[in-house]
Amino acid sequence: MSMSRKRERLRQFHGRSVEETRACAEYVKEWWPEELAHRLRVADEVTEQIFLFDLPWDMEQTTVPVAFEQEIDWQYQPGEDPEFIYQMNRHRYWVCLGQAYAVTGKELYAECFVHQMLHWIGANPINDETRATTWRTIEAGLRAGSWIKSMGYMIHSPAVTDEVLDAFWSALILHGEYLAACDMPFGIKSNWGVLENSGLYVIGKLLEEEPAKYPFAGLAKSRLLKQLKTQIMDDGVHWEQSTMYHNEVLKCFMEVLRVADGYGDELPPQMKDRIRQMSYANRIWQKPDKTQPVTGDSDATDLRDVLTICAYWFQDPVLKSGGFEMMDFEGIWDYGMKARQIYQDLDSIDPADTLFWLKESGNWYLRSDWGNQADYLHVRCGSLGGGHGHIDKLHLDLTIGGEDFLIDPGRYTYVNNRERRELKGSQHHNGLFVDQSDYSTCLDSWDVAGLPLPVNGYCCRKDPYTLIQCGHLGYINRGIFLNRRILAIGTKLILVMDEAYGTGIHTYEQNFHMPPSIILTQAGQGRMLEGRDYDVLACCLTEGAEIAKGECGISRYYNQMEQGQTLSFRHTATGKTSIITVFIGAKKNDKKYISAASVKIESPVTKRILKADEAEGVLIQYGEETHLVVTAHTDAGSDCEYIGACGCYGLGRVMAADLNKAEPEMNVLLW
Repeated sequence: MSMSRKRERLRQFHGRSVEETRACAEYVKEWWPEELAHRLRVADEVTEQIFLFDLPWDMEQTTVPVAFEQEIDWQYQPGEDPEFIYQMNRHRYWVCLGQAYAVTGKELYAECFVHQMLHWIGANPINDETRATTWRTIEAGLRAGSWIKSMGYMIHSPAVTDEVLDAFWSALILHGEYLAACDMPFGIKSNWGVLENSGLYVIGKLLEEEPAKYPFAGLAKSRLLKQLKTQIMDDGVHWEQSTMYHNEVLKCFMEVLRVADGYGDELPPQMKDRIRQMSYANRIWQKPDKTQPVTGDSDATDLRDVLTICAYWFQDPVLKSGGFEMMDFEGIWDYGMKARQIYQDLDSIDPADTLFWLKESGNWYLRSDWGNQADYLHVRCGSLGGGHGHIDKLHLDLTIGGEDFLIDPGRYTYVNNRERRELKGSQHHNGLFVDQSDYSTCLDSWDVAGLPLPVNGYCCRKDPYTLIQCGHLGYINRGIFLNRRILAIGTKLILVMDEAYGTGIHTYEQNFHMPPSIILTQAGQGRMLEGRDYDVLACCLTEGAEIAKGECGISRYYNQMEQGQTLSFRHTATGKTSIITVFIGAKKNDKKYISAASVKIESPVTKRILKADEAEGVLIQYGEETHLVVTAHTDAGSDCEYIGACGCYGLGRVMAADLNKAEPEMNVLLW
């Protein structure tokens, strides 16, 4: 292929006209000034050989800039964490150089890109050492996309001489051959395979005028389809059980869709359908503050940019309801000014329901509405999900009035140290801990011993009541089965009813983790979680349970740690037992009376009062409302069948009644 043809392909498929560049530049100046300032700051620092990784989707963000006064050492590792090397060699910051060049026209940015690219090519041959650092296959795939996108911005620059373009082209061919040769079973089931082959696909399309020599696009497409079918569960969730890596995979597939469309390459319908499912999973779990929940190895990243592109691509009003009101910063550069009006004209419609059970991945989501001040409950009890998954069965997140009250403490680091193992462990999630011992063991940063099954998943809603049930076999080798029932009355009254079935004496511990913004104070026999606009009363109703307050590290972003608080309820018992804790949220200074108390359950047929290990009742007052909740710990039979309290009875293992009604009736949520 001639040099002029190479330039033409880059201009045609990855560049933009002078007029389009000016229009995009004016658009981001007017509508996205903060995002533009951020990219310009990154670009300016890169020209000075200063590297700080703090872009929204940098997988392993950093907080301390690293400066190179002489030559850049592409294998430099500050401290114990090699993730700096990997992030450094994805070259996402070169796209910022391209955007800075497009907005300002300053040749400084193009010259920096050319200089650093040529230096990288010369300094990083493929050998046994670099295969573990700068030439990890995941980095090779990601930077292939970064290189081509960056060159698209700067192909018009006089800095991109024929010699530079020839070196660029040769390096891309090397990347293509390297990625094409990477054909291992690991890639079929891992996010690595998608990140590798999305880059291989982009390389292949650029080189496809010589398909006999470089058949990369077809190879990548077949691999990506197989990986998509293998890795994405039927509920649209990536099997590795990390919202961060779900979105890294989704972003790669969206880039493949974009590039394929530009080249007129029709992708299989089943690929598009599954990518759309992934987009919907994002919308379902998006929190009121628009971030993804911190599940597994994840950061609290804003999802609106991803959902904006998904909504635009699929022309989907429901996805747009989770995106920005107008085309975002990255989207306008990737899709051009034509996308502005198309996206603007697209309706925005909230999802039709407020309760979703993603069965295959083991996630439940309940919210009051789809606004930014909504109540939000997330319950998790699914498979581990590989190295990026956490030991988090029975975990729950709780947001009231748009404020986080119970959260997942995050990941912080991938270094095999105490923080890594603790943050992955079940004690650092909002679940049930037995005998101060975890049900699975972290062998290192990635491997885990003990893979107990999640069981007993269930969901039922009969307004205003919603029941979520889940359990796991993590302690079955000790003769203990754990089952959690979470009953929501509306969305501000949450009962966490834990059951333990077994023999012998054991100590059970409910742990709850709060963000730094929450102040924990005493409130009678309970504790008050004080937020900004809302407070949440936490009451453990189990007789003899001990209350403990502690501190914990909270990591919303990689390499960043804050101090939060923990609230624990401990109960030691012999044989079958339970712990019931109630969370009641109310607006600050709301004068409504709130309380929760245990009530005895009886059989009206035999007049017998049931023992606590047979059935328990909870009476909740919330202003004018009075609710009775019954949870039975045995099967229905004998005089443990038609049961209740306060003159209200029914047949069921979990029931609830509104006692303010003229004739209260039991709502059976679990027969």
